[in-house]
Amino acid sequence: METQPEADFDEHEHEDALEPRHLIRRSNVVLRAGIMMLGAGTSGLRVREVMRAVARTVGIGRIRAQVTFTDIVLTVQRRGIFRTQVAEISAPGVNAHRIAMLKDFAQNLPERATVAEVDAMLDRIERTPRLYPTWLLVLLVAVACGSVTVLTNGSWREVAAVLPASGLAYWLHRTLSGFQLNHLAVVLTSAATATGLYLAFTRLLELVLGGPSPRMAAGLVCAAIFLIPGFPLVTAGLDLTRIDLLAGLPRLTYAAMVLLAITIGVWTMVTLSGASPDLVPPLDAPPGVVWTALLLASFFAVFGWAMMFNSPWRMAVASGVAALLGNVPRLLMLQAGVKAHVATFVGTFLMGLLCALAARLFDMEKIIMTVPTVLVSIPGSAALRTLIYFDQADVVQAMQNGVATVLAAIAMVAGLAGARMLTDPEWAFTRSDPPTAWHLMGRMFNRNRSHRRSAA
Repeated sequence: METQPEADFDEHEHEDALEPRHLIRRSNVVLRAGIMMLGAGTSGLRVREVMRAVARTVGIGRIRAQVTFTDIVLTVQRRGIFRTQVAEISAPGVNAHRIAMLKDFAQNLPERATVAEVDAMLDRIERTPRLYPTWLLVLLVAVACGSVTVLTNGSWREVAAVLPASGLAYWLHRTLSGFQLNHLAVVLTSAATATGLYLAFTRLLELVLGGPSPRMAAGLVCAAIFLIPGFPLVTAGLDLTRIDLLAGLPRLTYAAMVLLAITIGVWTMVTLSGASPDLVPPLDAPPGVVWTALLLASFFAVFGWAMMFNSPWRMAVASGVAALLGNVPRLLMLQAGVKAHVATFVGTFLMGLLCALAARLFDMEKIIMTVPTVLVSIPGSAALRTLIYFDQADVVQAMQNGVATVLAAIAMVAGLAGARMLTDPEWAFTRSDPPTAWHLMGRMFNRNRSHRRSAA
């Protein structure tokens, strides 16, 4: 039997001895924290914050991280030694509770801790189960989609058809996702199922009540609205406002592909059924009744979405209240004839400010509340009409709805980004050590006082 020369063994042992194992262990735990935060669906800035906090705790002086939508390239330096690692997530997802836990974990890390201690903390977070059972989420998603139907001028008949259609489609979506099938195929199938079930339940109500509803088009998109990629869309906009192109562009591309899959799924069922996607008139009921319905719908739509994202119930309630208060000016402006994208900008800007206020008062994470809140402004119906009018060769109508969709999406992200820059210096400044909001206010106050003294 041949044996390896003793010199080779000595060479390998020498190479192993040269490996910076202390740095490898520290780098691994930093990367693990970052990939957990990325997999929970938050922005690139928050991923880097968690990684820097862990690096300081385990004694790494310098790190550089390139964060995209699905992977992280990390380079660390300690005592003149560099190490670069790459990690990726298998599939994008959203877990608002994990985002909150990791943010709290990063803020409360001790000044120094061993790798084993930090790993144990991350193990506890990773083993934490989701907050709500599937049956409860099915009910809440159905209520959220029914609430959006009210916001799009649907009557009780449309709501009655959307509730079971969206609940069953959401259950199907969870089931298919559990099999780890192609994500876009699951989204398209779920959207087609939701719309097909809505049309079926609508037809059943027509047979029972003896005639069609003039508002049937109001629910065509609403049954599948739970598929909207809210977290990737909003975090993409926030990343891009900070010129974080590596994180923002892939997120935006992913969100656009999911939106296209949803639209194709809905368009397929609408085309087969011959349903009309045209706009429906406002609800014709006493103003008190209409506004009560709109306010309740604003709250429950956002509350249901927040729970679907696995937000703690306190944050879900805060999101619902912020949506209720912020959506009132938007609806008033729309009734007054203000352009939709202008009203959307004002509404989302106010929602962003309200979420920042709630985060400061009740010690909550802003991004968890902000994303579901602004989803009441998503232009889903206009996107559907764009595709249907193109299919019908009505280019003028298709272009009008397409432009309206793009402007509304830009206004939504711009309003939210403006509120974030106003309330969070990390978004207003590009420097690595931005001043706090209180520090800025103090400097402004002192400057004004100095001016008054000089004038005196």
